[in-house]
Amino acid sequence: MSKVVVLDYPYLGGLDLFKTEKEQMEKNNIDLVFADCKNDEDIITTASDADVILCCGNPPITRKVISSLNNCKVVVRYGIGVNSVDLEAATEYSKIVYFMPGFCAEELVLHATALIMNLLRNISYYDSGIREGNWPKAKGYMPRRLSNLTVGLYGFGASARPMAAVFKNGFKSKVIACDPFVNDELYNNHDVEKVSFDELLEKSDIISIHAPLNKETYHIFNKDAFSKMKDTSMIVNIARGSLINENDLIEALESGQIKYAGLDVFEKEPIDKNNPLLKMDNVVLTPHSAFYGEESLRNQHLTAARLVINTLVDDIIVKENVANKEVLKKLYEVAN
Repeated sequence: MSKVVVLDYPYLGGLDLFKTEKEQMEKNNIDLVFADCKNDEDIITTASDADVILCCGNPPITRKVISSLNNCKVVVRYGIGVNSVDLEAATEYSKIVYFMPGFCAEELVLHATALIMNLLRNISYYDSGIREGNWPKAKGYMPRRLSNLTVGLYGFGASARPMAAVFKNGFKSKVIACDPFVNDELYNNHDVEKVSFDELLEKSDIISIHAPLNKETYHIFNKDAFSKMKDTSMIVNIARGSLINENDLIEALESGQIKYAGLDVFEKEPIDKNNPLLKMDNVVLTPHSAFYGEESLRNQHLTAARLVINTLVDDIIVKENVANKEVLKKLYEVAN
């Protein structure tokens, strides 16, 4: 009997959310185990004989883990980002890493838009003021019309492209984007201006981050980047916390180098109770929940179940879901 282990199920919620996985594994006579691993040793012990591991990446899937799970063929990451999985090690040890590009694209667009609208219209500021017994009518930062603002997208993938349509067609904003890995034709098809990173910083009134975290993007929004942004500008992050140097962001907000921040992700999660961001009226915070939604969660669990069945029953590799595509050539060479 094949064995599948969900390594960190509490991170996604209760066991009742895994109904699809349970049904599909039972139907195909696959042993499904749910675990709450806290470190490498927990994972290695729990999944030593697993054929497939499913994970959120909490704790990360390290080289030590990958090199120790000799029976494991596939790692399925419940999400878009794969910075929590050592892709280089997975490729070296001929293990496919699956991820779920676009499973929550609409939710990410909605959430980023909600953060922007909240900040522009002083929503949280007004709400908290009223709850405290005040009536801050027409106070707070002076709102601007989106039709007069430039929205800059860092990254132009599955969530950024519909985001561009929302602001360009819906609010009549000017939209620019920076993504060196996207060809010019896609920019043209979406009628969005392609810009360099420095141009994005200098021209944008609002920057919304939609990029993966890797060696190139780590702390790319830092003191130098903030110094090039307008002092009236806003930054919104629904991607990964470490794309922003948080200490530099706090300094930029405190000094007035930039005006607003809307953050769903942080360098340390949960956020420290003494973090200065918690006391800023010009900052809106949410707890890494931009992906969250009825449809996105359904899609997430259906995709996980499908990828397991593809692997263990149908002997199919779903290329569009492979994060470490270099492994495909290696597997093909072994098979031939």
